[in-house]
Amino acid sequence: MSEEDVVAKAKRILADVPLCDRCLGRLFALLGYGWSNKERGDAIKRVIVMELHKKYRITGTLSEEDFKVLENIGGQALPLLRLIAPERAERLSAQGRRCAICSGELDSTIERAAREGLKLLRAYDIRKFVVGARVSEGVTRVEEDLKLRYGLAFSESLKAELRREVGKLIQKLDPSVEADFEEPEATLLVSFPEGNVDIQVNSLFLAGRYWKLGRLISQAYWPSPTGPRYFSVEQAAWGLLRLTGGERLVVHAAGREDVDARMLGTGRPLIVEIKAPRKRHLPLEKLESHANADSKGLVEFRFEKVARRRDVRLYKEESARLRKTYKALIVSLEEPLSGADLERLEREFSGRRVMQRTPRRVLHRRPDITRARTVYKIRCRRLLGEAVECLVLAEGGLYIKELVDGDAGRTTPSFSEVLGKALQCVELDVIGVEGPLGLGS
Repeated sequence: MSEEDVVAKAKRILADVPLCDRCLGRLFALLGYGWSNKERGDAIKRVIVMELHKKYRITGTLSEEDFKVLENIGGQALPLLRLIAPERAERLSAQGRRCAICSGELDSTIERAAREGLKLLRAYDIRKFVVGARVSEGVTRVEEDLKLRYGLAFSESLKAELRREVGKLIQKLDPSVEADFEEPEATLLVSFPEGNVDIQVNSLFLAGRYWKLGRLISQAYWPSPTGPRYFSVEQAAWGLLRLTGGERLVVHAAGREDVDARMLGTGRPLIVEIKAPRKRHLPLEKLESHANADSKGLVEFRFEKVARRRDVRLYKEESARLRKTYKALIVSLEEPLSGADLERLEREFSGRRVMQRTPRRVLHRRPDITRARTVYKIRCRRLLGEAVECLVLAEGGLYIKELVDGDAGRTTPSFSEVLGKALQCVELDVIGVEGPLGLGS
């Protein structure tokens, strides 16, 4: 499309409807470089006024369509109209022409939305943001009709301009905030033509590890009619809500241990998600101390870095593949285990593949399927009395209690099956959990 084509097409459009600088420029938004649509529209209008002035100087007259174009151009045409048609200029000055697309509201909406949006960003301690836009169906219909009617292949939408210009103005007003399309901390939603601005604050994610130093502690909050059934890792971290002003807190961990099992040793990798925080740029040390403030000495947290939403999926997907080390206290319900029994367990469960159907104790919340998991190695020793302690290095997702007792044949082979003796795991601790790939160990 040549320059003449742009001007000719713009004249035909302006003979039909009045347009503000932004809306006219937006119809040719992909032509020219480094200009705003407002600058683009203003330039096109001025060239058209020059052409019509040239025509008038040569012919001494303009057609009714020419005058309509000048009137629909608006401010840039007023000086020429005052010269050649004062009565038209007076009428235009008194009545004006409202833009057929935005009704002349786009400029003021961008200005107002940027200032209101910046207030919201500051209220929520946001440094990285994106702008979204909702444009009414009526406005969109008018804009799309013009594009189809005049074959405007180089245009963009009002929605796209609104997002970009509000974002640019916010950054101009406050250089300490920046548009970030990869990892935004919040989304500003601007409605047009209403001009309302809302904010959607993204969660704050803290990656680290936790240690569960007591038993009968759940990982997630476990409500009951009389209050929490158990103290939980999630409750222990509630101090973060007071510090950040967040609305809610969720724990995402690389697997979970039983309520009656401790998490010792390396600790378990986790991500704490704080929803809609009002303060998010805080030192990790301060966040960690507030998380530990309500732990009652039963749970400890260590935060290593601020994570991203996609890291949560990584934790979930990889948790079953991580190698984990368990310490199991085992007793025999029949005759005590001998040294030969312990040697046999170590030999039989070196690199052993175990088929495990969902344990009966969790069938109420897990699907009844069969999983294959690997026991890499075990080491057992006799304690005082008849108890035996076994260290089990296994693939994540293996149920250790059922590995010991067999769960009525649902786990095979099991310690009980291999030895032909009824065994029971009376205490279980997790003492080692690998970190998900890419997130440290």
